Amino acid sequence: MRVLLVYPNIVESPKDISIGLGIISALLKKNGHSVELLDNTFGLDDEEIVDKVKGFDPELVAVTAASNDLKRAEEICSLIKKLKNIIIVCGGYHATVAPEDILEKDCFDVAAIGEAEYSLLKLVESIEKNEVDYSIENLWFKGKEKNKIAFLNEDLDKLPFADREIFDYQKYINSNRGLATFMSSKGCPFLCSYCINKVLIDKYKGKGKFLRFRSVDDVLDEIKEVLKNYKVKEIEFYDDTFTLDKVRLKEFCVRYEKEIGLPFYVNARVNAVTKEDFVFLKKAGCVRVSIGIESGDPKIRNDVLKRNQSDEQIIETFENAKDAGLKTYSFNMIGIPQENYENILKTIELNRKIQPDYVGVSIFNAYNGTELYEYCKEKNLLQGISSSSYFQSSNVVHPKLSVKELKKIRDSFGFEVYRKHNKKRAYIDLIDKKLTRIPLYAKLRSLLIEKGVKRLIEK
Repeated sequence: MRVLLVYPNIVESPKDISIGLGIISALLKKNGHSVELLDNTFGLDDEEIVDKVKGFDPELVAVTAASNDLKRAEEICSLIKKLKNIIIVCGGYHATVAPEDILEKDCFDVAAIGEAEYSLLKLVESIEKNEVDYSIENLWFKGKEKNKIAFLNEDLDKLPFADREIFDYQKYINSNRGLATFMSSKGCPFLCSYCINKVLIDKYKGKGKFLRFRSVDDVLDEIKEVLKNYKVKEIEFYDDTFTLDKVRLKEFCVRYEKEIGLPFYVNARVNAVTKEDFVFLKKAGCVRVSIGIESGDPKIRNDVLKRNQSDEQIIETFENAKDAGLKTYSFNMIGIPQENYENILKTIELNRKIQPDYVGVSIFNAYNGTELYEYCKEKNLLQGISSSSYFQSSNVVHPKLSVKELKKIRDSFGFEVYRKHNKKRAYIDLIDKKLTRIPLYAKLRSLLIEKGVKRLIEK
């Protein structure tokens, strides 16, 4: 059977594939089905969509959509629907949290909730037999059954490796300074009020273990397969928190150093990573660890965002990473509806004390189903499902700060963090924010910033 996958990705940077779609493609191909992809990551016009649909003549369409790219998903699928009356399935985080939103759209026939890889395979097989099975778990059918969410697949090693071929993966690698990305686990045990994980934990209550890890064998085998087929310089793991399983972490570090040996990057979390973890990571070849601060105001960070971390713990964690010889990247958020300008100044000040090697700053967006989304809804602060970019806009009307003011703060955030300690670094950050608006610069940004900042750090 011919299945067309749609990736409506509108994220400007970094460019990356959907591992979920990649796994679905691999699973379908493994079971004898033909798969092609409509990929919006590097731009996709109507003519290309029409040509692909007419040329491939799909028998089913499946699209993944987060809240921020749901609009683009709807545009693409509406055009497909005009060309061919075909079943279109929409999955992804937004479908899981708010399947009713999906089924309200004329272009979508099925909402896939949760981890629906095998559910989609069952649907494809039933359509192939000309007898659509409306009882498949994880699937909501428009005007028909709304089936329950299935038990979680607790053995991640049983899933096939993501099919990267359908994405023209080398193009992704080249656009991101030779970087290939992987996921070695699923789930996160923490209950931050702005994050989807709490919603998912609630949905999967009684449905199996939410936090799951792939074996080190499985992860390393996938990396080796990618290195065999693509030119890769560095590796990044997108796990929410890479250091949770200490035994697995040590095994990974020992074996990665011997079997892979490429520089790599991970995410860690204050209260979930130790000084010893950082030492193991550094020896294995880890270059940089990214850690969330989010807010420098303890009340906002803990009472509002539910991070449960003190300033002292955050400072110590960054110090431990630096002592181990690792570069650090801090995640920060501004525009939280309960904060004011003085709260944001505390976030800048905490970053000044820490002096991370890289600073990331996003503007708060409220995502459907989260605790803060409900707060914003109750206070009539919402304007739309989501903005197109959490670096440039918000779907929340902040009570005290306009988006224009928040963008101005964001653009000068790094400068304020570095100006007293490293003026050259401060001005590089300021210039970078101004030049990012230029399309050609955006394409070269990752490489230029990485090289420019490296030189300053090494000095």
